[in-house]
Amino acid sequence: MKKLFVLGVAALLIVAFTVPAMAKVKLGGIIFTDVYYMTRDKENMAGGVAKGSTTNEDDWSATEIQVPKITRFKARWTNEHNVGMYIEFGLGDDTYGDSGNADASLRHAYGWWDASPSFRIMAGHSTTPFSPLTPTQIVGEFSEGGLHIIGAGYGEFYSGRFPQLRFVFKFGDMGKLGIALVDPQKGTDAAPAAETGTTADNDSTIPRIDVGLDLYLGPVKLYPSFFYHKKTWDNAAAGQEDELTAYGYSLGIKTGFGPVTIAAEGQIGQNWGNTAGISNVVTPVVLASRAWNDQANGKMYDADCWAYWLDVGFKAGPATLHVLWGQSNAENERASGKGDDYEATSTMYGVSAIIPLSKTFLLRPEIMFYDWDDGAKVAGTEIDYGKQAIYGVCFMIAF
Repeated sequence: MKKLFVLGVAALLIVAFTVPAMAKVKLGGIIFTDVYYMTRDKENMAGGVAKGSTTNEDDWSATEIQVPKITRFKARWTNEHNVGMYIEFGLGDDTYGDSGNADASLRHAYGWWDASPSFRIMAGHSTTPFSPLTPTQIVGEFSEGGLHIIGAGYGEFYSGRFPQLRFVFKFGDMGKLGIALVDPQKGTDAAPAAETGTTADNDSTIPRIDVGLDLYLGPVKLYPSFFYHKKTWDNAAAGQEDELTAYGYSLGIKTGFGPVTIAAEGQIGQNWGNTAGISNVVTPVVLASRAWNDQANGKMYDADCWAYWLDVGFKAGPATLHVLWGQSNAENERASGKGDDYEATSTMYGVSAIIPLSKTFLLRPEIMFYDWDDGAKVAGTEIDYGKQAIYGVCFMIAF
């Protein structure tokens, strides 16, 4: 990945200095540095403890300093033929920063053609139109306790960045409609039992479909969206269900009056653990969000999922304080009546601030609490997965 990053940056610089004068190139980048103190209780350190049981684990706390992978280098190129291209590389610490090494990753690589002022064709690797808003939570992306970024898994369904073909219809100042066709092979499978001597392989042929509508109604902006993803398998044994459907509906809103800003988003759907994106990152919620194929009787049990978050901002001079709350929930009853159901709710709450020290140097102090659910159900057994807290600040430098 390091070689990929170096080659990518070199290619961007070559483009920047060799394109014809009529083309436009804009280079940029952002460096994030997280400095934080994190705590985890003994139940969380143990990976969950059955209700009424004890653990020999101790509570844990430590200081961490990281350059998270949201650090990035980007370039945008356009020409006089209404064609454009955008490339963005991420660079940051490895998963937990233990080795002292850094990883490079591709965040965006797509191009577009504006066929008319109201119609665009886009192709490449990027986010999808589903669930486009994110809360301002930022500190601790790859901490010892898992992923903590934009509330993903704690109220936010982040659609992720994936190869796609997208069509965008613009409605002047009223908004736009995006329709994306996404690689259907993404996401965890729930394969059926296969015929003797064969393997049940994912042979999905219909792309995942993501549709998002941006509506600008004066001071209120609405973001309704949905996705549909059908997965199928070949070589299924007789009597086995060989397909499942994941879907989601989302509604986001942004508005403001005076010094107050309000952003919120809610999502509901099914089988999120079997599709692309980051909807649940907490262990019990991940398990509960996946469809379960009971190969013994050939029945597929779907998981019901929902999530929401609220972000209220208060501007005071150049700084803005944000109060955050979010929850994600998933439930899979599996074989109904047998007591082997899975259900969990992850919760986040806290405060985050944005303080500009100069035009391109910002401080992002943050205090966040994460509850992994003290009454999650795993195969019908109640588990206390404990709590976490992060007290930190992100130093953000942009150019």
